[in-house]
Amino acid sequence: AVVSTQSTGDNSMVPEVHEFEQKHSASVYCVATNNSVLVSGGADSKVVFWNLHGSVLFIDHMSHVGVVRHIFLNEWLMITAGDAHVLIIWDPINLAIKHVFHHNPLKIKFMLANEKSLVYGSPDANYIMFLSISV
Repeated sequence: AVVSTQSTGDNSMVPEVHEFEQKHSASVYCVATNNSVLVSGGADSKVVFWNLHGSVLFIDHMSHVGVVRHIFLNEWLMITAGDAHVLIIWDPINLAIKHVFHHNPLKIKFMLANEKSLVYGSPDANYIMFLSISV
């Protein structure tokens, strides 16, 4: 819900502030947004989808085991990753899983993604992984 819109007195407006209801039972580690949804991941292994007005659209309790540390999101693609040795490619329009990669051997320390590729690495290994993505 919109919490407030305030004037600063100089004819400029403070942006609308939206407060999203807490749906994680532990710390939130990552958040991403596009033009239609906001997505968060956390220490409770959940991936939570909201519309931009603060209403919960979907909560995934099952796909990750362990902390969800990274989210990449655009209009057509979403990728989540974390401590569970899993990378998940989602369809953010239908809120559905498209593919699960189980071959990640270690915790993911960093993740960079775009529409065509995914690069990630681990603090426990001396390598960087590159995946080519076809949407």
